[in-house]
Amino acid sequence: MKRSVDKETLFDFFEGKTSSIQLKMIEEWLLEPGNNDRYYQYLDEWESRHIQFLPDETSAFEKYRSVLKGNMPATPDSEVIRRRKNWTGARRFRIPMAAALLLAIALFGWRDQILYYEYQNPFGKTKPFRLSDGTQVVLNADSRLCVPRFGFSEDARRVILEGEAEFHVTHTPNSSRFIVEMRDGYAVEVLGTRFVAFARNRTKRVFLAEGKVKMKLPEGRQIYMKPGNLFEVSDRKPLALTTPEKPQQYLAWKTHQFYFDNTPLSEVARQMEERFGVVIEIADSTLKEKKLGGIYEAQSPDDLLQILNELYNLDISQNNQRIELRSGSNL
Repeated sequence: MKRSVDKETLFDFFEGKTSSIQLKMIEEWLLEPGNNDRYYQYLDEWESRHIQFLPDETSAFEKYRSVLKGNMPATPDSEVIRRRKNWTGARRFRIPMAAALLLAIALFGWRDQILYYEYQNPFGKTKPFRLSDGTQVVLNADSRLCVPRFGFSEDARRVILEGEAEFHVTHTPNSSRFIVEMRDGYAVEVLGTRFVAFARNRTKRVFLAEGKVKMKLPEGRQIYMKPGNLFEVSDRKPLALTTPEKPQQYLAWKTHQFYFDNTPLSEVARQMEERFGVVIEIADSTLKEKKLGGIYEAQSPDDLLQILNELYNLDISQNNQRIELRSGSNL
């Protein structure tokens, strides 16, 4: 039976007071799901009581990257922990935050897991939640949002989005900025507003419902948006700022709906792939160009496939997550 590790044991560990048996127990405890969050919580509490210096997180991560590239000698994980039993004496060595970060990086392997808490959402689901500052977020299917594990800084509330989410940002007393990093040099900066952001490899898109936002673009460019504005750029379309007449299509996913406005079936298939994690192949070139309009509720691929079959008399074959669509004999 595995023993639990309490706060007092971890505090002794941070101060170099644990025995070899306790070190082994902590090492096994860290491998159990969910315990790394508690570890960081206690580490943050211990550091707040034993402030020594401000860590250089970037430098620590660069050292770790150097280890991966073979430019610096790496210390095995077990050896890093084992050496702590020698950190005793007349003057106790107190582990600083930077060293703790390097230890955690060695144990878990990824910088984002150290610095950020990750909200994730599976295919076919939406998920609402509230951030520590009061900001409300609705996360779309197959999306994730990374939030600073130890809280926002005073001047900026910075998160990282991969996928799609709606943000209803709370204005703070000190007017701190809320920044959504979208990778590839794109970011949204606001004070208090409501907007939908879409950030995947092929496309970056922001629809502003309320307030004002500033889009930060690669190479230092900026664009200011007004309510009703749509910013979009993709590998197939150049950057554009427009005001769509029917903004419902950018909000329909929140209620498990698809909004189509004379949309080619090839685009319908692509949206189904993003929402449900399936692979859809349209075997007939003429079928790809057929158009679909309307608002359809669908919480699974079958819901929308049934509608498509009724409209176009399709032959549908499915093998696990791969779906093939062909024109039916009467089409």
